[in-house]
Amino acid sequence: MATCPRLSQTAHVVLGLVSIRPAAGHELAAFAQRSVGQIFPITRSHIYTELARLRELGLLSATEVVQERLPTKWLYEVTEEGNDVLRTWLEQAPIGHDRQRNLFLVRIFFGDRMAPGRLEELLDEYEAAARARRDRLSEVVDRLAGRPQATYRRATAMFGVKREQATIDWVVEARPLLLDAVRAGLAATESPC
Repeated sequence: MATCPRLSQTAHVVLGLVSIRPAAGHELAAFAQRSVGQIFPITRSHIYTELARLRELGLLSATEVVQERLPTKWLYEVTEEGNDVLRTWLEQAPIGHDRQRNLFLVRIFFGDRMAPGRLEELLDEYEAAARARRDRLSEVVDRLAGRPQATYRRATAMFGVKREQATIDWVVEARPLLLDAVRAGLAATESPC
């Protein structure tokens, strides 16, 4: 197996996306947004930066495609060395701690400093968004059923469905506690540590 060059996590994700489907940069950005972008947000500018770097390292090849009515585009494809680097990263790189930044939970943490009505609105908005994400992911799970080549992507979407349902369940359970605290005018006086 190849030795992994020092690549960012984003670079490895881009390499993985190209390994699934050779694509031009704009196509890859759209594919990322519909797929892995749900669990690993990645911007269009990051994708283009990493495509150039991966090509420079010989992990991707690029073919110029002249288009009649549109500007020329570059079609990226993973090289054999790129596949080796991707496989090594997937099999050997430590996963590390899954740290997420969740501004909603930060707001809940400081909820006693919010206007009471706004806290209830925030809970409603967060629950509605989680339900919408769960429903979209459920559609993906259903659409990929019976397609053996999509098993891994389907399993990832299934995780997303469960995660969003857990979020909904938490909101349903925490809502009465939080709203009772708001109604009682409870302020955070104890140390969280």
